[in-house]
Amino acid sequence: MDVDPVPPAPSGDGLVLSMDSVRLQTLPHGNMSSAIKSIALFLGLMPLGIAAWFCSMLADAFRQDTADTAFVLIMSVSIAVFALIAVAALVQAVTAPYAFPTLFNRATGKVVQLRGRERIEAPWAQLVPQVDSITVGGALRYRLCLKAPTEVDAAKMLLVSNASNSPADCLAHYEFLRRYMAGDWQWLPKVECLEGIRRPLLEEFSNNLWTQMTNYRPWDERSVLGRVLSSAALLLISLLWWPMLLLTLIGSRLGRLPRLSAADLGTCSESLQDVAQEPLPVCILPAPALGSTERAVYVAIAAISTAAWCWPGAGVLARIADMARAL
Repeated sequence: MDVDPVPPAPSGDGLVLSMDSVRLQTLPHGNMSSAIKSIALFLGLMPLGIAAWFCSMLADAFRQDTADTAFVLIMSVSIAVFALIAVAALVQAVTAPYAFPTLFNRATGKVVQLRGRERIEAPWAQLVPQVDSITVGGALRYRLCLKAPTEVDAAKMLLVSNASNSPADCLAHYEFLRRYMAGDWQWLPKVECLEGIRRPLLEEFSNNLWTQMTNYRPWDERSVLGRVLSSAALLLISLLWWPMLLLTLIGSRLGRLPRLSAADLGTCSESLQDVAQEPLPVCILPAPALGSTERAVYVAIAAISTAAWCWPGAGVLARIADMARAL
């Protein structure tokens, strides 16, 4: 989707990780979100458990001296196949890039993005904006990209922002970046920075692929009834889906995060003429922290869900183990 030539009002909310008068960082998500990593973890742990079960069956057959050649061959192949699937899924979940650190440098006029072990660098003046559409949790979302104008440099496609609700949000982000790189700071709005490189666990718990429908607006902007209903909905989802939510929290802490070099982030040695170095005349706000009531609600829901799954689960798992040993 190409952009509309009419510039919208600029916005840096949900885009900026940090900024000063020379450098601005964004942190678009990597190839796998925490929810997708939870699926990869599930697909890794499930065949790993099956492989372990087959190993115990094979060991019991050897102890009872009932393992014939065909049984050993079938079980060995099955164990190898399930173990291979488990290793592939777990390696992907652990090593997939968590994010693509991106640096906009006014001193050099360049944009740098790290994608895993790959470093992409392109002049800002040669990049044109593009809004791409993606599907997230069944909903159509949009994200801002910067691409080279020629087919020769088509590989220089930089992902700039995370998924937004509309193309207008992406264009507002681009207008913010355009004015920043041009030094046109007079009308830049105040900026609410991202929470950090990785979101706090409670924020990840309350707003991921599985629970995002309950986080329809900030907690402080909800009515009392809205808070009660959204908390009840989150509790219901957690009770039904707690293992996947737990894997989502684990997945949010996995993945490689490439680091920009000291030369990228430090005091630049390039000539800084025509680059403003006075304090940035933009109000930069830290990401708002969760309120005490909201934190208490999320902790209580997580505790209730854990108890609901662990207490009856001990008996269920014990019966499954007895059935496996009886086979």
